[in-house]
Amino acid sequence: MNTDVATLQNISDTLKEEPLASQRVLAENAGMSIGLMNAVIKRFVERGWIMLTNVNLRKFSYAITPAGIAELTARSQTFAKRTFAIANKYNDTLCNAVAQAKKDGKTKLVLYGKSYIKFLLVYACQTLNVTFLEKDTADPIESDAFCVVGEQCAEDDIEWLTENGCVNLLDLIEE
Repeated sequence: MNTDVATLQNISDTLKEEPLASQRVLAENAGMSIGLMNAVIKRFVERGWIMLTNVNLRKFSYAITPAGIAELTARSQTFAKRTFAIANKYNDTLCNAVAQAKKDGKTKLVLYGKSYIKFLLVYACQTLNVTFLEKDTADPIESDAFCVVGEQCAEDDIEWLTENGCVNLLDLIEE
C-alpha cells in the first residue's frame, strides 16, 4: 500500500506541474514502464483515487479525486505524527543527558561540528540553564564542559573526539 501511495503522490506532483500530462510522462516521472503505469492508473481509478476524462479520442486527462487527496493527507499526517514522536523522544533523551551532565558539575555544553538536531541541544541547554557553545572539530576539547560530537562530522573526527572525552550525539539518542 505504501508504494501505491508513493506512486499516487508522484502522479499528483506531476499533474501539479503539468495538468495535461500524458501517461508516458506520468510513467517516466514515476520511473516505470507505460504498461505498468496503465495498470496502476486502472487500479487507482477502481479505488476512486484518480478520475479519467477524455480530452479527445486519443487523449485522457487525469485528476486526483477527493478520495485520492484524502489518502495522501492521511499519509502526510502519519509521517508528521511519526516525526513528532521521534523528535519528542530525542528531546527527552537530550534533556536527560544535559541534566545529568549539569548534575555532574558541567555548566556548559560544547557541540563539536555540525548537527541536524542542534536545535534540540540548544533547547535542552536553555531549559536547564546550561551554556551552549558550538565549535569546530579542530578546536581544543574543553575539559570542564559536556562535549558532544555532531553527527555530520567526518568519521575520523568523530572517532578522535570520542576517544578524547566527547560523546557521539548519535550514541546519546540511540540509548
